[in-house]
Amino acid sequence: MKTLLKVVGILLVLAILGIIAYLLPAHIQVRSVQPDFPSEAELQALTRIPDGPVNIRYINTSSQKTAQGILSHTAFIVDWADGKRFLIDTGMDAETAIEFGKVLESFVDAEPAVPHGNIAELLGDDIQQTSGLGYTHLHIDHVQGTKPFCAVRGPGVTLYQSHWQRDLQNSNTVDSAAIIEDSCLSRTVVDSNGLSEIDEFPGLALVGIGGHTPGSTLWVVPVNGTLWLISGDISNTKADLTNNHGKGFLYSYILVPEDTGRTQDMRLWLSTLDAQQNIKVIVPHDIADIKANQLPEFQGR
Repeated sequence: MKTLLKVVGILLVLAILGIIAYLLPAHIQVRSVQPDFPSEAELQALTRIPDGPVNIRYINTSSQKTAQGILSHTAFIVDWADGKRFLIDTGMDAETAIEFGKVLESFVDAEPAVPHGNIAELLGDDIQQTSGLGYTHLHIDHVQGTKPFCAVRGPGVTLYQSHWQRDLQNSNTVDSAAIIEDSCLSRTVVDSNGLSEIDEFPGLALVGIGGHTPGSTLWVVPVNGTLWLISGDISNTKADLTNNHGKGFLYSYILVPEDTGRTQDMRLWLSTLDAQQNIKVIVPHDIADIKANQLPEFQGR
């Protein structure tokens, strides 16, 4: 019996060491991205850029009821007066949304996911006007919809990324990186140290922030004096962001290696910005808060 217990103990220690060895590189990698946050003055300056965006709307590709509320997988459409259009995230197609939802059904007792259509179906004929695209980060629920998007749209769309998002991948982002590599998108790397404006889309800017993934990106969209900050998955609900609640040990250290110190700093920073009269921080998975902020849903032109 003592020998058996000793063997079991050794195997347990080896298993723990194996898990640590597997996860450690991802934790080191995500902690390597520590750029300074832009000041509020830098962000507010975007509202004074001429010919900036005239509209921002959301598209809900799928929803799933959880104990915390409705978890949605949204994308965002930004329009300019001259007809330019920029897409932030692409959600998932129906099959992927259902499979992705099964994970949540197992872990958090969620109801089955309800697909609403892939991004190409929901954009309809308006897809041809989309010439720019960006991702908040490269997890599959934000990127997989690129496949049906490209199947309909074809060439002529430029992906704008930080060098961190392009170059730093882990086990949770490699599948999305492969989707992008095989997609219709041409790629432009934007200087990601601080606030980086997208010259081809006046007023639009990205901020490389890290924390959730090495390539996590904040998108800044000024519309008629209001700054919309598309925050990605720093938090899954607005309440967790404003109350500075993390995602827990299992999620942040095992399932999705995060820099929890960095995500905490980002929640505090974004909560301060969200308190300003003309700044609205959007948590893409929180459809209730998106609607509460009166962000309109995309219905075509």
